[in-house]
Amino acid sequence: MISQVLKECKILVCRPEPSATELTKALTSVGAKVETLPCVEIKAIELSGEARQRILNLDSYDHIIVLSQHAAQLAVAAIDEYWPQLPVNQQWHAIGRKTAQTLEAVDIDLVDPIRDLSSEELLNTEQLMHVKGKSVLILRGLNGRNTLNITLRNRGAKVDTIELYERCKPSYDAVTLKEKLEEFAPEYLVALSGETLRNLCQFADSANVDLSQSTFILPSARVVDIAIEYGFNLTYVPNNLMPIDIIRGIASLQRSKV
Repeated sequence: MISQVLKECKILVCRPEPSATELTKALTSVGAKVETLPCVEIKAIELSGEARQRILNLDSYDHIIVLSQHAAQLAVAAIDEYWPQLPVNQQWHAIGRKTAQTLEAVDIDLVDPIRDLSSEELLNTEQLMHVKGKSVLILRGLNGRNTLNITLRNRGAKVDTIELYERCKPSYDAVTLKEKLEEFAPEYLVALSGETLRNLCQFADSANVDLSQSTFILPSARVVDIAIEYGFNLTYVPNNLMPIDIIRGIASLQRSKV
């Protein structure tokens, strides 16, 4: 990484914590001016009796899929209450590199720990193409996307879920929103989920701030479509969502302006 490659570049990070702080440190280390405005707040939810039973039955599942870093952190803590040692013979899968890193840190072996997989990419892996008669457990947040559940059931798998947290929309006063969105005047807005982007757009509307001249750093073509629905056409999707990939992407955009 080239030192100061983003010197004086103004970036607003809208990720939830602790991801917002982690990305901010990486961006400031290469010279960027960074503010944070988390547009989603993560809150752990109490596990239902059914969810606890599914953790007790962890050894009965063929595949365990963890959909986010937050799900990974909370799942590891919950599983540790019931399983001093993890059961064997399960295939673990992670969506996103941070999720994979969280699981690897507690010695969970992943089927494909290197790639930064999306739900769609995971469904195309050899292990999940043929799951007829298999049992799958999905660990996720409340009211998450159902792409995996629906597709795996259509392929003949028995699918259970455990919901570990909920995403809440934070509350900001008008002064804070004006400071972050208008006075700071970010060149780039990092919004790495559809919900984050929607909440950000609602905050901008409530503060009467025009974000159309900023470039949105987004996670996928699906979220780009959401941005376009709101009238924002300056978008960029990095190759991966790790800080180094976001830095490289923004640096490339900066060079294209010269």
